[in-house]
Amino acid sequence: MDRIKHILLLFVLINTQFSRAQQTITLDETLYVHSNATSFVTGETLLYKVYCLKSSDKTPSNISKIAYVEIVDSNQKSVFNTKIALENGVGQGDYFIPTTLKTGSYKLIGFTNWMLNKPISELFQLNINIINPYKTDEKTNAEKVLANSSKANVSENLKNENIALNLNKKTFTNRELVDLKIEASNKDFKDGNYSLSVRKLDNIPATDKISAVAFASNPSYPMALDLQKQDQKIVLPEVRGEIISGKISAKNNVDPIANISVGLSIPGKSFAFKVVKTDMNGNFIFSIGKTFYTPNIILQIIDEKANAYNLVVDNGPEIDYSKLSFDKNTSLSYTFKESLLERSVSSQVENAYFHKKVDNIEKSPSTDAFYYPLAKEYILDDYTRFKTLKETITEVVVEIYSKQKDNNLYLHVTDPSVFPQLPESALVLVDGQYVENANDLALYSMKNVYKIELIVGRYYLGPRSFNGLISFTTFNKDFKSTQTGSFIAKPTVLRPQPKKIYNKVKYESGSDNDRIPDFRNQLLWNPEAHVDKNSETSFYTSDLTGTFEIRLEGFTKNGIPVSISENIEVQNTVVN
Repeated sequence: MDRIKHILLLFVLINTQFSRAQQTITLDETLYVHSNATSFVTGETLLYKVYCLKSSDKTPSNISKIAYVEIVDSNQKSVFNTKIALENGVGQGDYFIPTTLKTGSYKLIGFTNWMLNKPISELFQLNINIINPYKTDEKTNAEKVLANSSKANVSENLKNENIALNLNKKTFTNRELVDLKIEASNKDFKDGNYSLSVRKLDNIPATDKISAVAFASNPSYPMALDLQKQDQKIVLPEVRGEIISGKISAKNNVDPIANISVGLSIPGKSFAFKVVKTDMNGNFIFSIGKTFYTPNIILQIIDEKANAYNLVVDNGPEIDYSKLSFDKNTSLSYTFKESLLERSVSSQVENAYFHKKVDNIEKSPSTDAFYYPLAKEYILDDYTRFKTLKETITEVVVEIYSKQKDNNLYLHVTDPSVFPQLPESALVLVDGQYVENANDLALYSMKNVYKIELIVGRYYLGPRSFNGLISFTTFNKDFKSTQTGSFIAKPTVLRPQPKKIYNKVKYESGSDNDRIPDFRNQLLWNPEAHVDKNSETSFYTSDLTGTFEIRLEGFTKNGIPVSISENIEVQNTVVN
């Protein structure tokens, strides 16, 4: 608890208030989620944007760098959860509704770790309905839908005198370009975070969407946390990025568990490796500043007596959903069945041609290794290739030598300034994965290694020092370590959802889309809409006819909520 208190005191520097008299800090954070709809048929995609805001004035919050979105069913069980990396207080994600879900009422929950210090009622909650025409049981079937009323999915026709959705016209034909521009008459509204959705309206019962204006109008106040309460369990905010924590324990209950080094490896093209030491109770905490999407995470104890310990990684904070209330079943009339059939057919057609309309994952920028530019580099293709590690370090990377101890192989870096050489081994990484015992490397073909980098002399990383550094980079990132034991953990840690660039169907001259069926209900989803800029706001209609809602949600930099909607009509193309 003392360690947690000291960490929390540091948050004074980032918009927290500290009182020496009361020893309190202020929790001034809330979350708003804009979703593309509140009723879905299995096979459709829930799209959403997350806004992390200050509770006090709804300006962007810079405290949390990670948000969480979870979908909970009427049995208070989570059916989907994900991490969302926040940049300047905003993030985005999506969820493909699988056919494994039952027809029913669900809740979309949005929160940050910092918000978990508030009551569950303070977390963002949105009621959504999911209809599964393919899965039935004795309680729910395709002829029932969970809804809070029989209200059809209609537009609220939201207006804002400072921002307008300007259209070239209001009625369109199939596959026609809709020229949409977002224009602001007030300069304060030009600089903000907005998300734009264009989706077909129908008469399937749907719960009310929570607009940004309605969200901001509900009372939400900063909350004071008292650090003097010894029985108060405080959930730490993820200020720098993801937090991964755990605990070690001694197998004999005698060996010390304090000040033991623990390493975290996140292998990959852009990798991370960090070292921390445990506190007096054996607890350790890693804070990962950069966003890494790989699910491959390895934690291990770095100590001569590592085998004498057990390492366990903490699960995320558990949320008690038992007090959530859900809506009751209402019958689905024949009027709704026709719309349900149309939605179901549309999703099947779109999924059949998904490979032609696939979204793109935004490419993460490559970053230099944490030791750049200190390392000496050997590109092995520049030298005569050798198959084994022993031959390679003998003939090419001559600064490296190996030592055998208790059936384990350790790599060292020769330091010309020291005699005799220090007994500690070097820090050895393969694609960012920490390797203590190099037996696996001795059996690995060096023809798969692109380069070897090394640093001579004492190398300090966090609280730990190593006698040099050796880093192997493979071509295919396919190196697998066989090291196992209670001191190594390869947990399934929830990873941030990659940022996507959502596909926009275009009908231009020579477009391949001309011969593909277009049954899109969702004509446009732009989570990064801009005002009076070259934003991707124009779009094409699909083969579907009916009323479509254009909806803009978001907040200005000054915390002013913005909610605007306009409807357009799409009619069948007239063939002469």
